[in-house]
This record gives sequence, structure tokens and C-alpha cells, in this order.
Amino acid sequence: MILAPVDEGIGDDRLKTLAGLRDLIPPAEASLDTLKLSASTLARQKRIVTASLAFLDDVAGRRKFARSSLLAFTRGMAPLLMENVSEATRAQLDAVHAQISAWRRDLSPQEWSQLHVVIIGPHMPREDLVVTQYFLRLLNEPGEGRRVVYAESLWEEPKALDLLRTHLLDGSAGEAFFGDYMRMHRDLLGDAAKQYLLRVLPK
Repeated sequence: MILAPVDEGIGDDRLKTLAGLRDLIPPAEASLDTLKLSASTLARQKRIVTASLAFLDDVAGRRKFARSSLLAFTRGMAPLLMENVSEATRAQLDAVHAQISAWRRDLSPQEWSQLHVVIIGPHMPREDLVVTQYFLRLLNEPGEGRRVVYAESLWEEPKALDLLRTHLLDGSAGEAFFGDYMRMHRDLLGDAAKQYLLRVLPK
């Protein structure tokens, strides 16, 4: 973070960086008026902008800040940010659902039953990712790995499709050998390891 949570003074380099970031805020605020936001949503963004500018100006004026002041600012902004999160979630899910519903109309029931979804994304949002939740619910899947595959950080489509092929192959092998499609989606040695580790590392 540019603002390290300490009480020491802030040097010229960091002040320059903060000033550069602050310069980006007024144009961003002006752009809000060009968007089709509801009155309550627009007012919320204005509150966030005003508070952010005030906080940055206070830090620049003092040339220092304390962890307590940073937390007071961030915790104060959290409820407003989470209201934005709720609105963004609804907008994203509505858009995804509309598009998928349109595509589904072009598929036969058999084609739909064979549908597999590959989601490409980074590591951090993997758990509870919005679109993953959507497709798991849509396809009545209990979890990621069968018809819904998360290709973590595989940004090139061929690599993501290779992962899908691996999932399908391992699924068929797990079903054939163990009667469990998902058995090969975890380490084959895992169950034996749990038992043997009780002897290697007894508590």
C-alpha cells in the first residue's frame, strides 16, 4: 500500500504518488454525471468521492497519518462500497442470465445436457465467484469440477480447453475404476496419506 499503516512522516516520493492519484479523482467524479445512475446510487458515489478527497488532503497536509485514521476511513467507506457491490452483482447476474437464456434457446435439450462451462479467472476470487455460482445453480451442479470448470490463470483459450479435457478424462477414469466421477479430481494418494500421516506425525 502507498499508505503504510504507521505514524511516521510520508516522504516526497509517496506524496507525489498520492497527488497523482488524487488528480484522477475529479475527472472520475465528473464522469458520474454522464452515467445513467439512480439518484441514490449517484449520491452514494459522491459521498465516497468527497470522503476520499478529504482523507487524501488531510494526509497530504499533515505529511503523515496513523493506522487508526486509515481504519476509520476504510471502515467508514465499507458500507457504501458493499452497497455498490450489491448493485454490481445484480447487474452482472442479470446480464449473464439474459445472454445465457438467449443462447439456450438455440440449443436442443440434448445439446444443453452436454454443455460444459469453462470459467477463466485469477486465483483470489475463485471461491464464490459470481459466474461460477450462477452456472453451478443453472446446471444443478453441487460444486466446480464436473460440468463447471474453473481454469485458474489460464488466460489462453487452448490451455483452458486442455484443462476441460483433463477434467473429462479424469472424470471418466474415476467413474470407471471407483464409481465416483470426482475421485480423480483430488490426489489419488490423498486418502492413504491421511491414514499414514497419523503414524508419521502422531499428535
